[in-house]
Amino acid sequence: MSNWSGVTANENDEILELLNHIPPRVFPTYDILTYNQFLENHLILNKPFLFSLAATSKWSASHKFRIPQAEGIASQPNLSALQSYANHIVPVANTLQQQFSEFERTERPLGEVLDLWETGEGRGLYVKDWHLMAEIESEGRGVEEIYEVPECLRDDWLNPPCTPHPRKTTSNDPKHSASTSDFRFTYLGPPLTYTPLHRDVYGSYSWSANIVGRKVWWLFPPDQLDRVKDEHGELVFDVRELEDEGGGIKVLQQEGEIIFVPSGWHHQVVNLDFCISINHNFFSSSTLPRIYDTLCLSQERVEEAILDVKEMIIERLGQQDDAWEKEWVEETQGLLERDAGWGWNGFWETIRNNLGHPPAPQQLSPPKYKVDEWIKEILQQFKLRREWVFLEDARNNIADIEAMLN
Repeated sequence: MSNWSGVTANENDEILELLNHIPPRVFPTYDILTYNQFLENHLILNKPFLFSLAATSKWSASHKFRIPQAEGIASQPNLSALQSYANHIVPVANTLQQQFSEFERTERPLGEVLDLWETGEGRGLYVKDWHLMAEIESEGRGVEEIYEVPECLRDDWLNPPCTPHPRKTTSNDPKHSASTSDFRFTYLGPPLTYTPLHRDVYGSYSWSANIVGRKVWWLFPPDQLDRVKDEHGELVFDVRELEDEGGGIKVLQQEGEIIFVPSGWHHQVVNLDFCISINHNFFSSSTLPRIYDTLCLSQERVEEAILDVKEMIIERLGQQDDAWEKEWVEETQGLLERDAGWGWNGFWETIRNNLGHPPAPQQLSPPKYKVDEWIKEILQQFKLRREWVFLEDARNNIADIEAMLN
């Protein structure tokens, strides 16, 4: 039975079909997980798991955004409670309208979308990548009005350090504002809205907490992607169109549960009910070798795409000195930042900032000697690249990093 009035009979049948083909879980579900267990069994090994609903049972969002139903039935979304954020301008995907490798997207006030859903309209509309936490903080409040990050997930090198309370600002520390540099997202949408097959930004880890409703996930380890590529070697949009759904690991995520998605694992997600979820992309020191490799591959793609530009630079400047190579590095860095979301300067700056201001206490972080090992491993590799020679900002960041390591 759907938790939203706008679902049709055909959609109900589709939901039941999905539910009838859920295999037993092949990875663990924990009520409690210590940081050391998380580090050794999941971060370093890069393996998925779930937290049970105990992990979110005390969150404010779990109470104010749910209208409980009979046992065994997903809660209804309390859309009225979301009206306090009606003025937020949110990204909205129309999951009934594919546009190239994504959905048609617009930005509109959340209140407009909530009004449609309240009347059973707005099928296919999915609010994705809403920076709710950053918006709350920019208004001078704390994210405790929504959630509290589980302890073992707080060593997060991609987002602002975890604090449930309002962030203090000074004249030298401008008020935090919602922006694409924040990777704490809120998603909400009706049954059968979905996210197509993808890998998370930078090759990061992610975690996703279901506040309302249930989701189906398909997970694909990095070495098991052959069956989800088309004849051109490109990833398919929707694995449901493939025989055996591409052979991925299929998981039903229940209301209140948190799923951990490892670094570099592709995944697709379909909402079985009207769902509200909170998601973080993140990485920590243990992920750095994978993040480094991902950025190297992104650079190779960029360089291959503009080989003609390289030839023009060489023809114009010649190869008598390194002027052509310096310009080529600068050209590729600009494109890399637009394609991958960051370049080498941003990568090393992120490491420097997190070493200087650790986001989590020592007991919720890897041992220092392990952090040093992971960083030194990628430092050695980077110093063999041309970017080491030509990117002064990267070298300056690395000098600071090495001073902290020593």
